[in-house]
Amino acid sequence: MSEDALNSLRGLLPWTRSCFVCGQDNPRGLHAKSRIENGRVVLEYTARETDLGYKHIVHGGILMTLADEVMTWAAIAQTRQVCVAAEMTFRLRKPVRPGETLRAEGWCEQSNVRLARTRGRILNGAGEEVLRAEGKYMPMHSSDAQLAQKDFVSSPEAIAPESLAGPMSARGLCEQD
Repeated sequence: MSEDALNSLRGLLPWTRSCFVCGQDNPRGLHAKSRIENGRVVLEYTARETDLGYKHIVHGGILMTLADEVMTWAAIAQTRQVCVAAEMTFRLRKPVRPGETLRAEGWCEQSNVRLARTRGRILNGAGEEVLRAEGKYMPMHSSDAQLAQKDFVSSPEAIAPESLAGPMSARGLCEQD
């Protein structure tokens, strides 16, 4: 994909009804929305008191979930298929306190028809890296993908779900193998 085409893919990503991170109807969810900005999937989130692990720090699983969300979207945008995690590694670098605003970023490093390799990171408000991640994502089986696609919410303010996760050729946020 050319640099010009990469930079032209921008805007709010669609969300779902049920997802823990972006699901509009999930009462226990984070209700966070991702967007594509300068060739990366970005999500901003302010850590809540309900996100705690120990009494004073945010649970690492919440941070890993945010990283998974942006890396999943990077894989979806790249392959134009609904993708799921096959393998993820995380390195937690600094503790996060409730009330801190975080910026999760995900991008695709390479892909082919069976696998997208992604990277991600989370920065705190001071721009310090609090988490670094790598992931391998694979397209979901077609019957499961059809169910997942039905959960997307269409909104005029977001990129159309069918333009990102439909029966298209692979193109998106990173170079092809």
